[in-house]
Amino acid sequence: MNLDHLIDISKRYGSDSAYVLLGGGNTSMKADGVLYVKASGHALGSIDAGGFVRMDLAKLDQIWHKQYSSDDQKREDEVLADMMACRLEGEVSRPSVEALLHALLPFTYVVHLHPALVNGITCSQGGEEATTRLFPSALWVELVKPGFILAKTVKERMGETAYPMIFLENHGIFVGSDTIEGIEGIYEEVMNTIETAVERKPDFTPVAYDEGAVASITAVLEGASGQKVLFETNAEVRSFLANANSFGPVASSFTPDHIVYAGFKPLWVGEGENLLDAYHAFEKEHGSAAKIIAVEGLGFFSIGEKPLPLFLDTVAIAVYSESFGGPKFMSEEMIDFIRNWEVERYRSQVAST
Repeated sequence: MNLDHLIDISKRYGSDSAYVLLGGGNTSMKADGVLYVKASGHALGSIDAGGFVRMDLAKLDQIWHKQYSSDDQKREDEVLADMMACRLEGEVSRPSVEALLHALLPFTYVVHLHPALVNGITCSQGGEEATTRLFPSALWVELVKPGFILAKTVKERMGETAYPMIFLENHGIFVGSDTIEGIEGIYEEVMNTIETAVERKPDFTPVAYDEGAVASITAVLEGASGQKVLFETNAEVRSFLANANSFGPVASSFTPDHIVYAGFKPLWVGEGENLLDAYHAFEKEHGSAAKIIAVEGLGFFSIGEKPLPLFLDTVAIAVYSESFGGPKFMSEEMIDFIRNWEVERYRSQVAST
């Protein structure tokens, strides 16, 4: 099967930071009873034919006729085992966690992305109202547990309707079409419509900072973490880090990707606090070290390279959300689920390599 069109559309969006950051998003194509879906651990921007898993659509459909455990972990383990069994002979890669949802959607091509502009709506207090108003042909799905529960919820909500756009609260968007041109047209419509609706965009203009303070903090954090530490600040970041109150809109997780790549929340270090003590206290309290350290009035430090773009994404989403009732983080219950979910732990391990 020729996957050139699927590869091309995957690379197009995967190489554009307005649509995809790091390993976020996934794509698929259906042909002759087979689902070709992105394998976990492959980046869309550089994907080739080897980055897709071939799965039997008829076998995937049989999952809906099975009864699974009511226990979250057992259920997801059972579903994962059944999904792996749906792979065609010779496949060894692990399919995207959203493979079941890709299989459900009645379109040849499905492209699932997490653009900050879109998440300005999906991660806002008024997300459902804004989606209904701006995109009357779209389906809105409230925050539910990812994996099987998300796919099941979408299946129930879809009914017999083939929705070309599905907005997922605190997650992103699924777009489906039988042609590549259709996918491109829908995404162009979505992005242009939201861009027109937002009242302001993030101001990432560079600002001056205390280089000596940054160098000192960087050395402390590199010593504590054993990793390379990067620093970033700009006009928008500085406004959110002005004080503890202004930090609120960026103080937690908007989507699963933010948890995977940037940690479930940043560490806030206020003026006069001992940074090293705060860093160790965070790890002791939460069982994992902070990946983003926000220092009052200065900027933020990223432990390793990957958390940095995700925190800038958090800032952008917070700004866009102002036009739709203000930011809305994932619930604490959902954050805990993601942190302990085997699939996302697997993604985190892949992301760290």
